[in-house]
Amino acid sequence: MKQVSFSLFPGQVEAYKSLVDPSMQSKILRNFILNEYQLVDDLSVINEGDVKGLKPEKFLFDEHTHDRLNELVKTVRESGYKANRSSLMRNIMKQLIEKFENQNVSLPKKREIRKSSFYFEKGTREVLEQFVPFRDRNSALERFILEEYKPSHNLAFLLEKPEEVEPMRIGMATEAFDKLDDYVKEIKTKGITRTALMRDVVVQLIGKLSDTDGSKLITEKRLESALNEFERKFGSDLLRERLEEEYNLKINNKKNQE
Repeated sequence: MKQVSFSLFPGQVEAYKSLVDPSMQSKILRNFILNEYQLVDDLSVINEGDVKGLKPEKFLFDEHTHDRLNELVKTVRESGYKANRSSLMRNIMKQLIEKFENQNVSLPKKREIRKSSFYFEKGTREVLEQFVPFRDRNSALERFILEEYKPSHNLAFLLEKPEEVEPMRIGMATEAFDKLDDYVKEIKTKGITRTALMRDVVVQLIGKLSDTDGSKLITEKRLESALNEFERKFGSDLLRERLEEEYNLKINNKKNQE
């Protein structure tokens, strides 16, 4: 899942948000693009409208939605009309808003939001914010928990405690907290708590968005911070000396073991 941005007409963002629960906005848009949206007969309307005052809006798209949107743009262009991803998205959003308004369909807009502080390995927040902006953090975590998250089968990993902790206060719909609590009950292992699962959630989300090992990225960030702090306090020469000593020690230990 990757974050994408589209330039929409003034009022479209507000209209869509008034009809759809924040935690479901990206999911509903993805489903509409993949399963319902059809190009209009008159493709010239795709590029119509005053482009002044366009407002950027961000959503989370998976690979299938990316591919579908690109195919639609290609189809319009091959038919001899101008189009790009944003102009097509404005038409998609127009149809989706009309669908909700005409059918009087909407999702509950009032949600019970709960907030709680969780403690993570130091460096986790900085790594997470490389892939999810701070203002989208809560909604991204909520969506991931409700739509995709499954606890790791590695119980030893879930039981690990951070060596150095940093707090993050997270606000989500009650359903997301309840789902984590249900997993805790299912696992039935002392020491595996909601906080342990939330650490697993963040590691998995980072891994998904970065297409690499989330734990590795967090560990690398912690190491980078430690090296920077050592260099700041004692200088680069001493840092280089200590790193060379550690490297040589490991090489010698390996030779002795062989």
